[in-house]
Amino acid sequence: MLNIHIEGNLIAPDITADLISGDFKGQSVEDFGFSKTAKIADEIALAWGDAKAYWIAFQRRLVRLDENDLATSLTREQWTIPLLESLGYSPVHTPKAEVIDGQTYAISHRATEGENQSPVHIIGCRLQLEKRPISGSPRLSAHALMQEYLNRSEYLWGIVTNGLQWRILRNCSLMTRLSYIEFDLEQILNGENFAQFGLFYRLFHRTRLPKAIDDADKCLLEYYHQEAIQQGGRVRDRLRDGVEQALITLGSGFLQHPKSSQLRQKLSASYDLIYYRQLLLLIYRLLFLMVAESRNLLLMGEDTEKARIYNEYYSIQRLREFAEVPIYGKSGFQDIWQGLRVTFKLFDENWRGQVLELSPLNGDLFGSTILEDLDTCGIDNHDLLQAIRHLSLYENKGQLRRVNYGALDVEELGSVYESLLDFHPVVIQKKEIYEFQLISGTQRKTTGSYYTPPGLVAQLIKSALEPVIEQATSQEALLSLKVCDPSCGSGHFLLAASRRIAKQLAVIRTGEAQPGPEPLRKAIRDVIQHCIYGVDLNPLAVDLCKVALWIEGFSKGLPLNFLDHRIKCGNALVGVLDISCLDQGVPDEAFKAVTGDDKAIATSLKKLTAN
Repeated sequence: MLNIHIEGNLIAPDITADLISGDFKGQSVEDFGFSKTAKIADEIALAWGDAKAYWIAFQRRLVRLDENDLATSLTREQWTIPLLESLGYSPVHTPKAEVIDGQTYAISHRATEGENQSPVHIIGCRLQLEKRPISGSPRLSAHALMQEYLNRSEYLWGIVTNGLQWRILRNCSLMTRLSYIEFDLEQILNGENFAQFGLFYRLFHRTRLPKAIDDADKCLLEYYHQEAIQQGGRVRDRLRDGVEQALITLGSGFLQHPKSSQLRQKLSASYDLIYYRQLLLLIYRLLFLMVAESRNLLLMGEDTEKARIYNEYYSIQRLREFAEVPIYGKSGFQDIWQGLRVTFKLFDENWRGQVLELSPLNGDLFGSTILEDLDTCGIDNHDLLQAIRHLSLYENKGQLRRVNYGALDVEELGSVYESLLDFHPVVIQKKEIYEFQLISGTQRKTTGSYYTPPGLVAQLIKSALEPVIEQATSQEALLSLKVCDPSCGSGHFLLAASRRIAKQLAVIRTGEAQPGPEPLRKAIRDVIQHCIYGVDLNPLAVDLCKVALWIEGFSKGLPLNFLDHRIKCGNALVGVLDISCLDQGVPDEAFKAVTGDDKAIATSLKKLTAN
């Protein structure tokens, strides 16, 4: 949503729709401290009228202010404090900085009078929230000051603003990602966007924050945050289910189409896995493009006509819109699949998309031969759109909602990987009918593959990586670090390690304790490109790990092939420290069949090495 930016996972983007509708906890008129006879819509309208009047007066005075003045007093006295009062605050200036562990935190205000009131830090409108002023000697930018203060104190939530951008921050001491909710009030007011101001009111009103430290875990912002975490779990479940259903739909759809005779001729017990992997790679392509399009990462230039051509004729967004309307029966046509193949060719090693100023992707995911078997097949429009529908929509409280791929945490792909480990593919033929099915298997046990929960990853980063990062005091030292996960799975640990090293790299590059999103994105790509290595025995895990790192480190105009030699399929636990130990041959015990092994093959290999 323009003018509103949610970084990290403080609240779920879908919750904003519930807040706007008013049909959500904390959105009744009494929850805002008004009488039952009042109407919250009227109160928002009154605040809107006040805000516009304050804004006009503030802008008039700002024009007359000396250009060297940072406008701190003007911003506070003529704009932010009056607006905060319209939102139920009684801001109190904090005359003395607080000292925590020897560090000084000069937070400008508290939400109301009294002890232990939520911190509100207001700076001048000519300053940026993420940059320290050139003049003076502040230790931190305004954003960094508030974030570090929340992380080190007992306060859970706080507000920081320069009058133009307003941010809500939360304690996130164990997170490796930048996290905040931001409203650009300058654009909202200048654009007369009353609806977005209404959402601002519903999130920034004084009744949303804790009354004091003791009830921080009971405030409405915390409730929305915890609901976002739970909703994220529900979205992960729906995404996992959606991927499974999409795989089954695509698998059967390709097999059934009259143009897929070559594919049907290849079917065998050994080929099923090859076919399954190609289906997964097709799913990964779709997921990657959905994320990249939602985050506006594919179009390098600013040519609106080229953007229109891609969006209207080639984008996955266009197919999502087709898929989300009522689906009719099969028609026998396969033009949508052929059009999708053209979209994929825009990003392969030949980079036909350069004409439209699209980013080159290439790499293992978009190479022209990766889906070699599927490229010779057909699939009915109905089946393809049904599969995209499974990826695009999920049900929540009886209503269909779109998966917000722009806000998707890459770690959520790990749940997809985890669920797929429980299955293995089977093609069932009944006369002329072919069905692709996923049935329960033992691959998770035989490959020793398990999903690492976020809490454990955070502790691993803190204990194993933090001490190493502290010793790396330059860009060169950080980029020379090598992080290898010998059983990387979907890349959960590697993602967290990349973010943590990248944050420190961005800190060094910008000189800011809390760098902005763009410096962080560039730093993450550099770290993934220089520092990250992974191995896994499961080729499906390797594919997904690459996709996760590609999404996290993708930058406009740069291809994806920087990971192909860094994330490899293999067994990182089989090896020797001294090659001379093999002078007497491989020990017989090495060929003992374990769960999942073919005993005949193990025996034949034992005889082969004996000779």
